[in-house]
Amino acid sequence: MTSNTASLVEAYLSAKLAAEQAEAALKAVKAEVVAMVGGYGFLEGMTADIDVAVQSKASINEKLLLQVLTQDQINACKVEGAAYPVLRIKAKRKMAA
Repeated sequence: MTSNTASLVEAYLSAKLAAEQAEAALKAVKAEVVAMVGGYGFLEGMTADIDVAVQSKASINEKLLLQVLTQDQINACKVEGAAYPVLRIKAKRKMAA
């Protein structure tokens, strides 16, 4: 079982590193696309098209909300998000040969 566990950890680490590299590449190309169209626009490709727009998400400023509600009232309105598994991986130092 130890070798299966170790290989599973190595497979996870390898996939995580590949995903991080892909995410970095994706962010770099995304920045180029946004710069090319000046923030808004449309790019036509051979296998896909990209429509670039800006979107925002509303949030609540609790400091301002405290001017209207008490902290207990604010806390009563908060809800827990869905639970999900969190994996943390820490690379080990190379073992001495």
